[in-house]
This record gives sequence, structure tokens and C-alpha cells, in this order.
Amino acid sequence: MSSKNNTKTDEEITRLNWDEFGNIVMSMAKNVIGKFKPDVIIGVGRSGLIPASILVKILGISEFYTIITRLYSEGKPPHRLGKDPSILFDNVGSLTGKKVLIVDDFARTGDTIKTVKKRISESKSDEVKSAVVGLRRDSSYKPDFIGTIFEGCLIFPWDSPR
Repeated sequence: MSSKNNTKTDEEITRLNWDEFGNIVMSMAKNVIGKFKPDVIIGVGRSGLIPASILVKILGISEFYTIITRLYSEGKPPHRLGKDPSILFDNVGSLTGKKVLIVDDFARTGDTIKTVKKRISESKSDEVKSAVVGLRRDSSYKPDFIGTIFEGCLIFPWDSPR
């Protein structure tokens, strides 16, 4: 069961345990299956690689690539490090004519997914959709698939307290 508490900055924190995380990802998978059949999943690293890997297995996708970005610090709550995300690593293969699902752990502003989508748009893919486990309620960005909506800061089971 998730727990909520306040930090020194009075930002609400929602902690997901492994069961809750698993249920959210399973629900996302069912939603994707009903609406979109990706050929490729791209996990946005680092934390987006965990739900992306699970979706690859559940959806039976054979192509899985990673794009590692950096926009926020690792602390909780994370702090924005710059104006735009930077791509630190990209191992994306040919996407020509393929349907692509970009998966990340959460979205605050959508800037990271927008940066990844821009990179993918250069690839002549057929269609690109995005999925996040958690979407911050005040985000102006709306991914195609959302696991849960949260306030403040979302902490995943693999996050260590800082």
C-alpha cells in the first residue's frame, strides 16, 4: 500500500511498493494492448528501463532499445538540473516503418519524452506513442498511456531514500 507524507519542502510524497507498481504496469499493458500494437519499445533511462522491460515481456515485443537522458537530480524530490534534457546514451536501431512506444517512469513537464520523441522523429518510424507509470497532476503534458496520476513526488520501490 502506498504511503504519503510531507518532506521538509512540504511536497507530498507518494511511495509505491512492488505490488502497487506491478498492478499499475499490468493495467498499463492491458490499456496498450487494447489500443496500440508497438513493434518497438524504447525505455527512457534510467528508471524508465524497469517498466519498459516489464512491458516488453508482457507485450511480447522483440525489439527493445534504450535512450538515457538527464534532466533531474537523483534526490527525492528531484531538482531540475537545466533547461532542456540531454541525451547521454542512445542505442536505437532502425525504426523505419515501425510503431514505437516510449516508456518512462514518470512525467512532470513532459520535456524528457518530448526530447526522446524528437530524436525518434528523425527515424522515419510509422507511429510513436508514449507511456508513463506516473503522471504528475499539474503536468501540461499528457502521454498516450498513463499508469497513475500523483501529486508532488513519486517514489518507486527501487528508489533509495536520500
